[in-house]
Amino acid sequence: MGASRSSVSVLANRYATAIFTLAEAAGNEADVVQEISAVAEAIAATPELRAALSSPLLGRAAKAELLAKLAAKGNTLTQQAMAAMAHQGRAAVIPAIATALQAKLSIARGELVAQVESARPLTESVRKQLAESLSKATGKTVQLALKENPELLGGVAVQIGSARLDASLAAALNTMRKSLLAPTNA
Repeated sequence: MGASRSSVSVLANRYATAIFTLAEAAGNEADVVQEISAVAEAIAATPELRAALSSPLLGRAAKAELLAKLAAKGNTLTQQAMAAMAHQGRAAVIPAIATALQAKLSIARGELVAQVESARPLTESVRKQLAESLSKATGKTVQLALKENPELLGGVAVQIGSARLDASLAAALNTMRKSLLAPTNA
């Protein structure tokens, strides 16, 4: 039975906080975040690697060896973090940790992270226009964290902090359904 999305998020945030604090103290937070993000991208892009790191059949030492190879050219802190995650059975959580680290780096730089969901991949021009519009509205630099969600049908849903704007077709259809099914005062 897999961990819930919430528990993975809490766990990823704990690891990200510890790693970011150490990297910040060493003055190399941007490098460490970039390196761990690169490992996460390699995991996401390689189904075999993702399966191996998630498999209970592969021991922690073997997972640590795989991660050591991925982080071989990285910062010492990146290598230590990879080893610790593997030995503690957290290798499968690395993508979530990378996402949390990117958010922490953005906050440290005074940037905002907008969680953007779309039914299909956004074009470069749409991403640029969206980032510029959000930056203008907030007065801060906005980084987009993109996620595809086919259930939206079309449009986008954007969340920055606790503020959410749902301009998706699914939300519009849901609103229409509710208004059509609402009792009338006739």
